[in-house]
Amino acid sequence: MLSSRTLRALPAVLVFAALGAVTSACTQSPQRAGEGERAGASPSQEVAGAEVEVEAEAEAEAPARTATIPAQGWNDEIAWRGLDEGLAEAERTGRPVMLVVHTSWCSKCRALKGEFNGNASIEELSREFVMVHADQDEVPEMALYAPDGTYIPRVMFLDAQGKLDRELANPNRITRYRYFYTPQEDLVGTMREALDRHGNKS
Repeated sequence: MLSSRTLRALPAVLVFAALGAVTSACTQSPQRAGEGERAGASPSQEVAGAEVEVEAEAEAEAPARTATIPAQGWNDEIAWRGLDEGLAEAERTGRPVMLVVHTSWCSKCRALKGEFNGNASIEELSREFVMVHADQDEVPEMALYAPDGTYIPRVMFLDAQGKLDRELANPNRITRYRYFYTPQEDLVGTMREALDRHGNKS
């Protein structure tokens, strides 16, 4: 099988010719292999099918994103970024940002860390975001991300251009501490809403 690196290096004509040779060699069950012939599949349809196969292989071979900063207890399986790096990655990839502001001494932050480590949905959905966490005692820029105060923890969502979406707040907190979540509140629901509003559409 040709690797995705090899396929990218070849001109498009050679790629399609190579795929024709590769895909004709037992890549589908015998029943499925004859379906295109029975239906009278055209060469352009076969090429389109080959393109989809190449895309699926490239996605399967893409390495998982890994953290570039320590998780500091916020789940080692999440690909955490620092603020500047995260904002640049969001702009480059079109992914929204999930920003967690905390401190090392905060008991409510420690409780929320437990939710980040114990809730598989948070970890799974995190793959669709650029995940940023910052200790506001160590990163003074976090004062810029305090739309209704510098309480902690705060969980906010930014679009791919780094603009805070003020509507993506805890629905249980209408007037105060709008970006504060306890482990019992529906952070996963807000993550899903953020993806509906700002998820990468490409």
